[in-house]
This record gives sequence, structure tokens and C-alpha cells, in this order.
Amino acid sequence: MNLSLLDIVLVIVYVILILFSGTIVKKYIKGIDNFLVAGRSMGFHLGLLSLMCTEIGMITYVYYAELGFKAGLAALIVAFPPVIAYFLLGKTGFIIKPLLEMKISTIPEFFSKKFSKGVRLYIGIIMAVGGILNFGVFPGVEANFINIVTGIPKEYLLITMATMLTLVLIYTIVGGMVSVIVTNYIQYILLSFGMIFITVYGIYHIGWGKITNAVFTNLGEKGFDPFFPSVLNGQFGLGFIVWQILLWVALLVGWQAISMRLFSSKDSKTGQKIYTWSGLLFLSSGIMPILWGVMAIAVVGKDIDSLEALPLLIVEIVPSGLLGIIFAALLAASMSTYASYLLSWSSVVSQDIIGSVVSYITKKKMSSKVQLLVSRITMAVVMLFIIWWSLFHEMQGYLYFYLNMTGMLFIPGVLICVAFGIYWKKSRTLGAYLAITFGAILPMLYLIWPIEVQDYASEIGWGGFVASLIGMIIGSYLQNIFQPQSVEGKTI
Repeated sequence: MNLSLLDIVLVIVYVILILFSGTIVKKYIKGIDNFLVAGRSMGFHLGLLSLMCTEIGMITYVYYAELGFKAGLAALIVAFPPVIAYFLLGKTGFIIKPLLEMKISTIPEFFSKKFSKGVRLYIGIIMAVGGILNFGVFPGVEANFINIVTGIPKEYLLITMATMLTLVLIYTIVGGMVSVIVTNYIQYILLSFGMIFITVYGIYHIGWGKITNAVFTNLGEKGFDPFFPSVLNGQFGLGFIVWQILLWVALLVGWQAISMRLFSSKDSKTGQKIYTWSGLLFLSSGIMPILWGVMAIAVVGKDIDSLEALPLLIVEIVPSGLLGIIFAALLAASMSTYASYLLSWSSVVSQDIIGSVVSYITKKKMSSKVQLLVSRITMAVVMLFIIWWSLFHEMQGYLYFYLNMTGMLFIPGVLICVAFGIYWKKSRTLGAYLAITFGAILPMLYLIWPIEVQDYASEIGWGGFVASLIGMIIGSYLQNIFQPQSVEGKTI
């Protein structure tokens, strides 16, 4: 066992605090709006911390560290596209301001308002598939991380996953978004301490010279230059940068776990401000884990599974007595992300798939009480699926690219449809269907044949957005010819 008695006590105290928070906020959950978007009352400071905690989990640390471990200091460039996307949307209000003013709870709701209920159901299904497949690798990767850090044997991987998810499920089902937001205060304090300590102490303990020498010995020039051998042909070259900027703009619009934070804001001005300042926090949260992966090259060598580089580094360099605090910080990050993702993807299933089908069949909308019950049941089902997926899915290639491509199944279509739905009056239902479909084709190829096409990840990435754009233009153009907008129906 790697954890001392003090370490174990600290972790237990943290878990009790988290579970207790769900009980406290239960009385504030009166309906589906409170449960999913916290009654749209979140202010700037809490929104900023909550968004950071949601999108920075143990899985985030692992995939960023894997980038640093495999690509060296050159991987630091990956931390900058999110900053550009956050600042662009926050400062201009592009897309997000109109969405905030619509008072919607999920992105697919927009599709029923602008296009049709059928488009909402279609995008809801694809979003649920992509989002849950994305979420599905979290338990396996993170349980393995926990087992290495704590010293728990790997044969207890399933028990670790089930325990971790059950704890999250309890306080999320009880308190919904309110519970998630409240616990983010505790999590942010632990997160900040853990990230800064590992980075500063790691560089001091290992030595910067030893770190850079390890990168040069194992990776050569490409470990320092992201554009090696050229700007066009480098692993992180121009095509990659374009793809990542487009991806992050789309994620900030259509990634349910992020957009739910946006929709929880008390007004559009607050939402924009949250996005503007989030970029700086995400820059540091990208740079530091990548540096951890680079440190691991010097500490544990290259002859290990790349996904195990970070936990092995932590066990090696973190002094006894502090390991419990660091582990609690990482567990905090993980639980925050799990809670938010369970809430996000179950809401898409319950509101946009089940809700749409029930509404179409009965011609009535489910009551708030029924929606709440369906959302909670859906959470439990999603949890069981992701445990199964983590046990049987074999990860190939970069974890970072897998997570990107599962999101790419729907993200290009969402960005194009929402942008054109807001700013182009001639956008039509057929255009939305084709944009969603075309945008998913190339990412699907990567998920089916990750090893065979991994060298073309950047082209597949930005190509998905181009394909989606073509689908929107062609579909809208054809429908405007054969079915003038004045007679278009809002049917499935």
C-alpha cells in the first residue's frame, strides 16, 4: 500500500464532505431546471471555478501527461488552442450570447426551435453515442491510475471503478447541478494545490537539465519543435492547430458538460465573462500536466505503458504524508468531471431522446417531476454502460485523439448547425440533417481504424468541419429550391 494512515484519513474525510454536500442541497432541487442548470443562477466566480473543475479531471491529467510523455516539450503547443477559443467566444459573444438568451437547458433544444423535432432527436442520439463513448474510457483509465498510486492490486480494477462511480452517482442524483457546483469549491482548492505542488516540486526534485536531457536523448529534435520537420508536416503542424481551434470553438458551443455550465449562468453577460477568463485557467491546466509527462521520461523511462507514466511519476516523487492530499486533489478532479458528465449525457438521453419520443407519441410534454425521475434513472444506466465499456474497450493510439474523435462524431455538425441556424436565415432542416451526417463520417473512420489512419488525424479533424459545412449548404440549397421556407413544417 502506497498510502500512509494519514493519507487514507485525508481521502476519507474528503469523500465524506462530498457526500454530505449532496444531502445539504437536496432541499433546493424543486424541478428539472434546478436539477440540470441550477435554476440559471450561477455567478461569475463560481461559474469560472465550476467550469474549470468540470473539464479538468484525472482523465485530463492522464491524456495531457501522455502527450508530454510521447511527444516531449513539443506537446506544450496543445495547451494554446483552448485559450484562443475561450477568448474569441467570450469577448465577441459569437453563438453563445444568442444561446444564453434562448434560456435552453441542452443544445439539442435549439435544433427543435430552429429546425425540427426530428433534427433534435437525431442530434440527440448522435450526441449521446459520441459523449458516452467518450466518457466510457474514463473509469478504466482512472481506476488503473488509482490502483497504481494507492498500491491496490490491478485485479481489483472493477471494484475501484464501481466504488468511484457509485459515490459520484449518489451525490449527483441527489443534488444535480447544484450539488456539482457546490462541491467545486472544495475541489478547486485541492486541485490548485495538487497541480502547483507536482509541477514545482517535480522540477526542483528532478532538475530541469535532467528533464531536457531525457527529452533530447529519447525524442531528439522533434521533442522540442512541434513543427518538426516543417510547419505543414509536423505532428503538431498547421493542420493540427486549425483543427484544434475549430474543435475547441465547437466544444464550447456544443459539448454538453461545458454548455450546461454556460446555461447555468444568471445572464448572458456573466456567461461571456466566464468564457473570457476560463482560457487563462485552461492554459495552465494544459501546460502543467504535459510537463508532468515530460518529467516522467526522466524519472521512469520510456519502457512503460504511456498511460501509466503519470501515476508512476507521482508515486516516485511525492513524499509520504503529502500523497494523500495529492491523491484527494486528483480524486476531486475526477469526481467533479464524472458528476458533470453523468448529468450532461443523461440529460441528453432523457430530455432530447426519451423526451422527444414521448412527446411525439403522446403529444404532451413530460411533467417536471417525471423528467427528473427519468434523468436520475438514465444516470444509473449510463454509469453501468461506461463500466462495461471500460472493461472491454482496448485503447489504441493517443488517448487524446480518441477523446477528440468521439466528440467529433457530433461536434462539427453542432457547430455548423448552431452557427448557421443563428446567423443564416436560409439554413434549413435538410441542411441540418446533412451537416450532422457528413460531419460524423471522417471521425468514424478514425474510431474504426485508429492505427491505420492515425497519421491523418489532423486532416480527419478539420475535414469533418469542412464536410459538415458542405452538408449544410447543399441541404439548405436543395430544400430552398424544392420546399420554400414559408411552407416548411416542423415535423419529424
